[in-house]
Amino acid sequence: MAGLITIMASDVQSEIMTAKLYLESNDITCFLKDELTNQVHPAGIGGVKLQVYEDDAMRAAELLIEGGYAKKEDYEIPESTMRMVKVYEKISSFFKSKK
Repeated sequence: MAGLITIMASDVQSEIMTAKLYLESNDITCFLKDELTNQVHPAGIGGVKLQVYEDDAMRAAELLIEGGYAKKEDYEIPESTMRMVKVYEKISSFFKSKK
């Protein structure tokens, strides 16, 4: 079975619950992480995390965008991160070639 990944996070309980219900109405199994912790201590944990199975992540993201719960930009990898990945790959391949 595939692992869970966070597809959305929010400090606003009603926002995350509405998104969860929307995904579930489209046959996506969802779980909430840190829901109770956020109720007791809302600052500092990054809000409630809406999680789905890895196999459902792409469809869930598409649905959240389609339903107005997220924007396409929310799921894009920043250019600065992509540059760091390229640097890491170069360093990694350098050390692999030294073996």
